[in-house]
Amino acid sequence: QLGKETDVADLLYWIGNCYRNWGKYEQALEAQQQVLTIRQRLDEQSNIALAYYQLGRIYQDWGKYQQAIDYYQQSRQLYQQLGKETDVADLWYWIGYCYRNWGKYEQALEAQQQDLTIRQRLDDQPNIADAYYQLGRIYQDWGKYQQAIDYYQQSRQLYQQLGKETNVANQWYNLADCYRNWSKYEQALEAQQQDLTIRQRLDEQSNIALAYFHLGRIYQDWGKYQQAIDYHQQSLQLYQQLGKETNVANLYYWIGDCYCNWGKYEQALEAQQQNLTIRQRLDDQPRIALAYYQLGYIYQDWGKYQQALDYYQQSLQLNEQLGKETNVADLWYNLANCYRQWGKYEQALEAQQQDLTIRQRLDDQPNIADAYYQLGRIYKDWGKYQQALDYHQQSLQLYQQLGKETNVANLWYNLANCYRQWGKYEQALEAQQQDLTIRQRLDDQPNIADAYYQLGYIYQDWDNYTEAIAHHEQSRKLYENVDLQQEVANQLSCLAACYRDSKDYTKAIEYYQSSLELHQALDNNKSAAIGLRQLSNTQRLQARNCSSQEATALLQKAENNLQQAIQLDTAGDYRENLAYDQISLALLSAEHLRWLPEDNTSPPNHIALFKQYYTTGFAYFKELGQVVDKAEEALEIARAYLEISPLENLEQAETLAHQSLQTFQEFNCRKLEASAYKLLGEIYLARAHRQESGAIATACQFLNTSLQHYRELDLTEKAAEVEQLI
Repeated sequence: QLGKETDVADLLYWIGNCYRNWGKYEQALEAQQQVLTIRQRLDEQSNIALAYYQLGRIYQDWGKYQQAIDYYQQSRQLYQQLGKETDVADLWYWIGYCYRNWGKYEQALEAQQQDLTIRQRLDDQPNIADAYYQLGRIYQDWGKYQQAIDYYQQSRQLYQQLGKETNVANQWYNLADCYRNWSKYEQALEAQQQDLTIRQRLDEQSNIALAYFHLGRIYQDWGKYQQAIDYHQQSLQLYQQLGKETNVANLYYWIGDCYCNWGKYEQALEAQQQNLTIRQRLDDQPRIALAYYQLGYIYQDWGKYQQALDYYQQSLQLNEQLGKETNVADLWYNLANCYRQWGKYEQALEAQQQDLTIRQRLDDQPNIADAYYQLGRIYKDWGKYQQALDYHQQSLQLYQQLGKETNVANLWYNLANCYRQWGKYEQALEAQQQDLTIRQRLDDQPNIADAYYQLGYIYQDWDNYTEAIAHHEQSRKLYENVDLQQEVANQLSCLAACYRDSKDYTKAIEYYQSSLELHQALDNNKSAAIGLRQLSNTQRLQARNCSSQEATALLQKAENNLQQAIQLDTAGDYRENLAYDQISLALLSAEHLRWLPEDNTSPPNHIALFKQYYTTGFAYFKELGQVVDKAEEALEIARAYLEISPLENLEQAETLAHQSLQTFQEFNCRKLEASAYKLLGEIYLARAHRQESGAIATACQFLNTSLQHYRELDLTEKAAEVEQLI
C-alpha cells in the first residue's frame, strides 16, 4: 500500500524462511520466487544473490539436492562478480553442507576447503573455526571419526582463544556426538559434561535442555536405558518450562525410541502418541509423517507387522503429499524391511525396488548402496543365497568407491552371515576376517566384539564348538571392556548354546543362568523371558541323562522357568517368544510322558496338551510369517512322536518331517535339510522294527541322502552319527 517494494521483498523473504522452517516447501518457494522477481525488477544484485541462496536452502531442506546446488552456485557466482568474498565463502560453506547431506563427501570436502581458504586469506578467525567444525561434520558423516575429532578439536581450540564460550560448548557437543557415533561412550560422556558445565555457567536454559537430551542419547546408544530415560525426562521438563513445544515433542519421540530399544513397547507407544498429538496441534506435517513412521517402527519391533505397515503407509502418503522424495524412499525401504521380517518376500522386493528407483533418480549413491544391501537381505532370508551374495557384492563395491569403510565392513559381515546360512563355512570365515580387519583398523571396539561373535557363530554352525566357545568368549570380554552389558548377556547365552549343542548341559545351564541374571538386572523382560525358556529347554534335555528322581526334579524346575517366561511374554505380548514358549510347553509335556510309570493313567491328558501346545505355537509362527522357524520346531515335535512311547505316532512324525523337509528345500536350508532326511531315516528304521515291507531300503535311502548332505557341509560329527545309523 505504501509502495515500499524493498520492504515488501524483505518481508516475503522472511515469510519464505518461516515456511521453510515449518516444512511447507511449496509455500516457501512461492514466497521466495516473489522476492526474486522484485529484486530482479529493482536490479538489486546483492539481494538477487541472497534470493538464490535462500532458494537453495529451501531445496536442500526439501531433500532436492541438485536444485539446491544449482541455486547455491548461481548465488556464489553472482557474489564473485560483485567481489563479495565473505558471501562467496558463505556459499562454499553451504555447497559443502549440501553435498554432505547428499552423501557426496569428496565434493563436500572440496567445497569446504574453498570456504576455509577464503576465511584464512581474510583472517576471519570465527569463520575459520566454523570451517574446521564443518570439515569435522563431513568426516563424521563419512564414518572417519578420528579426522572428525581432529577438526572439532581445532575448531574448539580456536573458539577458546577467541573467548567464544557458546561456540566452545557447541564443539564439546559435537565431539560428544562424534564419540557416540564411534561407540566410545565414556569419551562421549566426558565431552558432553564439558558442554553442560559451560551451558549452566552461561545460564543457557535451552542449551542445558539440549545437553540433557544428548546425555540421554549417549546412554541410550550404550544400552543404559534407565539413565537415558532420566536425562530425556529432565530435558523434556525443562523444555516444557520454557514453552518450547517443538522440543517437547522431540523428547517424546526419543523417549518412545528409547523404550522401543528397551523392549517396553506399550510405554514406547504412549510416548510416541504424545509426540504425534503435539505435531498435529502445531500442524507440523513433516514431523507428523515422522511420528507415523516411528509408530510403525515400534509395531514392527513388537512383531505386529500389519499395524507397522499401516503406519508406514500413512507416513509414505503424507511424505508424497509433501513432495519429500528422500523420505518417500526411506518409507519404501522400511516397508520392504517389514515385509521381509514378516516372510512376505515378493512384497518386500516390490517395495525395495521402489526405494532403489527413487535413489537412482536422485543420484543418492550411499542409499543406492543401502538399497542393494537390503535386496541382498531379502534374498538371503528367502534362501536365495546366490542372488543375496550378488546384491551384497554390488553394495560392497559401491561403498568401497564412496570410501565408506564402516559400511564396507558391514557388508563383509553380511556376506559372512549369508555364507554361514548357506553352509559355506570357509567362505563365511574369509568374509568375516575382512570385516574384523577393517574394524580393528578403525578401532571400532563394539564391532570388533561383534565380529568375534560372528566368527563364533560360524564355528558353532560348523559344529566346531571349541573354536566357537573361544571366539564367543573373546567377544564377551570385549563387550565387558566397553561396558555393553546387554551384549555381555547375549554372549553368555551364545556360550551356553555352544555347551548345550555339545551336550555339556551342566555348563550350559550355568551360562544360561548367568545370562538370565544379567538380563533381569537390566530390566529387559523380553530377553529375560528368552533366557528363562532356554534354561528350561536345557534342563529338559539334561533330564534325559538322569535317574527318574533327578529327572522329575529337573523337569519341575524346567516347568517353573517356562511358566515365568510365559508370564513375561504374555504381559509384554511378545508374539515370537510366545510361539517358542508353546513349542517348549509341548516338548516339556512330551518329556513328562517319557518318565511316567507304565501304570499311570494320565497319558491321554498329557497327549492332548502336547498337541494343543504345539498347534498353538505353529499358529503363532504362521501369523509371524516365520516358515523356516516353524519347520525347524516341527522336526522336534516329529522326533517326540517317534521317540516317546506314549506319544508314538510314526504317521504323524513322517508327515511333519516331510513338511519340514519341503520347507527346508524351498528355503535352501542345507543343514536342516540333512537333519530332516536323518529323521525320516530314523522313522523308517522304526517301521522296519515293525516288520514293514521295504522300510529298511527306504531308511537307507533317506540316511544316505542325509550323509551326503552332511559330508558336503563338512559336518563330520553329524555325518558319523548317520553312518552309525546306517
